[in-house]
Amino acid sequence: MSPFRIVTFNSHQPYLHLFHPLPVKMDIIQLKDHHRFLQEWSETVRPLPEGWELINREEAGRRIKAGRYDLALAHNISDYIDFNRYPIAKVLLIHVSLTGRTREEKSNIQREDYLSDVQKLLSATGGELVYISEFKKRDWGLPGEVISHGINLDDYHSFTGEVPRILRVANNLVERASILDYDAHRILTRDFPVTLIGDNPGLPGSRRSQSWDDLKSLYASHRLYLHTAVSECEDGFNLAMLEAMATGMPVVSTAHPTSPIEDGVNGFISDNRDTLRERIALLLSDRELARKLGQKARKTVETKFSVATFGNKWERVFQEAVGKQTG
Repeated sequence: MSPFRIVTFNSHQPYLHLFHPLPVKMDIIQLKDHHRFLQEWSETVRPLPEGWELINREEAGRRIKAGRYDLALAHNISDYIDFNRYPIAKVLLIHVSLTGRTREEKSNIQREDYLSDVQKLLSATGGELVYISEFKKRDWGLPGEVISHGINLDDYHSFTGEVPRILRVANNLVERASILDYDAHRILTRDFPVTLIGDNPGLPGSRRSQSWDDLKSLYASHRLYLHTAVSECEDGFNLAMLEAMATGMPVVSTAHPTSPIEDGVNGFISDNRDTLRERIALLLSDRELARKLGQKARKTVETKFSVATFGNKWERVFQEAVGKQTG
């Protein structure tokens, strides 16, 4: 089968990289005139897959008009509207909850009116709607396909856990405190050695990863991964947590109904912060326990976040979107 030719904006770069094992060729629009985080592809975050190309908005328009693409992938409503000026099949991918977005932006939009407008836009333009999780679909409440992350286990190093430190990968923890539960993060990491990777200008000691290999080495060497999130705003997991699990790393997480963590099986999860601190201390002192829980965590990702399922579902969505445009 020939690769799907896709044009998309440079957004959610780690997620876009998940497509690299699939029969997909992407042209990625760089946004020099915007102020979006990672508006241009960064090799320190993920390497650009072979055959993919970085282009500007003007070149994207010329290539769309020339019929170079099968479809356009939008990561938000603004992207979708930008693509809507062209006669091209479109997919809208929802990465964030509407509840979390409105809370973070302190927005006063009328939720029902907004959702009605989005539904009318998709219906009028024949766009396919896809969510990255069941939670995001329930929060938005509009019909669409759910495609869970597809994690390619072969991409990651083997867990060693020789560094007795907590690892957390997150951007803007303080600024997104009401979404990522920074209060819980702060309490759970107090007096413990922690490595924070991401764009966190207000937090001393935080740094960006130097490369994807650097990040993968941190997953492999650190003893445990920490995840916190506000349950009405975010999933009980994110891509970084799944990557840690794919490495064979145990996770300690605040309680969340959508978390893939089973307490005492592939990590520890609780709504009691004192209990979680005790579990963190235990893992920091017991490398063998971390290894055993991490093996189960890796198996969880292999079972629940299969790259084969991810690829099959996306292929079906792409075919349906193209079929609508050409039918």
